[in-house]
Amino acid sequence: MPWTETKETHEEHDTSTENADDSNHDPQFEHIVSLPEQEIKTLEEDEEELFKMRAKLFRFASENDLPEWNEEPGM
Repeated sequence: MPWTETKETHEEHDTSTENADDSNHDPQFEHIVSLPEQEIKTLEEDEEELFKMRAKLFRFASENDLPEWNEEPGM
């Protein structure tokens, strides 16, 4: 079967290519396009914070056998 022989040769070629890539691996890439840095206005720059409060967020987990309040992570 000529197709099988070609496939085996191709697999051998892939292995040798992988070994060459490992020894010459360079994670640095040059930029294709250079974009200038721009200042973004959010219209919040001149605002003054009058009140700040931290709180915990809970949710009622009714899907458990014993329903309970669970604290939401990351809030």
